[in-house]
Amino acid sequence: MFQGATVKNEGDSVIIGRIVKGGAAEKSGLLHEGDEIVEVNGIDMRGKNVDDVSEILANMSGTISFMVIPVSQEVIPPSPQQRTATVHLRALFNYDPEDDMYIPCPELGISFMKGDILHVINQEDPHWWQAYREGEQEQQSLAGLIPSKTFQEQREAAMHVLTPDGKENKKKGKSCGTCGKKDKKKSKKKKKQSLYSGSGEDTEEYLTYEEVMRYYPQPNRKRPIVLIGPANVGRQELRDRLINSHMDRFSIIVPHTSRPKKADETNGKEYHFISRAIFEQDIQQGRFVEYGEFEKNYYGTTLDAIRRVINQGKICILNLEPESLKIMRSSDLKPYVISVHPGNLEKLRQIHIKLGKSRTTDDELKQIIDDAREMEEVYGHYFDYVLVNTDMDLAYDELLMEINRIEMEPQWVPQEWVDNYM
Repeated sequence: MFQGATVKNEGDSVIIGRIVKGGAAEKSGLLHEGDEIVEVNGIDMRGKNVDDVSEILANMSGTISFMVIPVSQEVIPPSPQQRTATVHLRALFNYDPEDDMYIPCPELGISFMKGDILHVINQEDPHWWQAYREGEQEQQSLAGLIPSKTFQEQREAAMHVLTPDGKENKKKGKSCGTCGKKDKKKSKKKKKQSLYSGSGEDTEEYLTYEEVMRYYPQPNRKRPIVLIGPANVGRQELRDRLINSHMDRFSIIVPHTSRPKKADETNGKEYHFISRAIFEQDIQQGRFVEYGEFEKNYYGTTLDAIRRVINQGKICILNLEPESLKIMRSSDLKPYVISVHPGNLEKLRQIHIKLGKSRTTDDELKQIIDDAREMEEVYGHYFDYVLVNTDMDLAYDELLMEINRIEMEPQWVPQEWVDNYM
């Protein structure tokens, strides 16, 4: 790579393979992709490989003169959209160009982490796009390379063919979630539950990028906050503290159940009581975010129950299992997903002691940490924010601060949310 351009060999010729946005080559307007470099400052380039050319150019200083053979004018120019449109993407995988043997110029590659926002300014190359990482446009005048969506999907598919057992084992390792039932009397009992998403088995999905757009907070339409995390990580306590401290601002949903109503219960208060037949009909119609069965009765959380809270002008706080996130994100609810993640073993032990769970063993604590890691690996592309719980008071303050922030500042959300659900 030199002066904002990369070169490649075609036979004995040295060809300009790419003009990088923001570089000197682009600004000059004199060099174009496909031009053959014949001489540089009088040095013949023909027959030299790209490594030799790069070394020669790296040792040059001052004015550099190129003798080129222009690319044929028959080359089809890029479309106006390719030339000018900026596409905003959320990365759904981690990437380090130094580990990528296929990148044409590692020095030009951009490293990024899952969740980073990338602003793609050039998609002319089918394999390598030019982009900036969010917040770095001012500091980085030269665009960098990232693998294109199609190219990355092809590599993921090839990797899956080579190591199919790796992905299959991940899927088999998914833990079964619990239903949305929030009955304090029942919560102390061990429940064997069966969670259903209502959408059948997931098809193979290769996680690369998600196109996003800016979403501006709407005062009359609060985004529901979904707390995700392993059991006994503290998210239940965080949810209850939010509700109890700000009852006028936050609310939980009223779940549905097929069990009979007790004498001291009111329909619509503790539960929405419906028949088993109606419950199963609602399942078939996709009205539940998640549901489970306990002692031959259904319990579950409906999309409409969440909407009722939103229509009251309150923020709905939900403790859901990660299997439910796909349904939430495909709805019109625009959830904001916060993963509550444990700290190290000692921090987690101290939290359990403060919560009156001093009998939790080290093996049980380690299992919580392992469950959180697996959850992040499988579902981390759905997370908007990761809250590491090392202290309940600090975690609560951080959680409240993040909720306050998204009520005031714009956020990047999937493009279809803005296109379809505004």
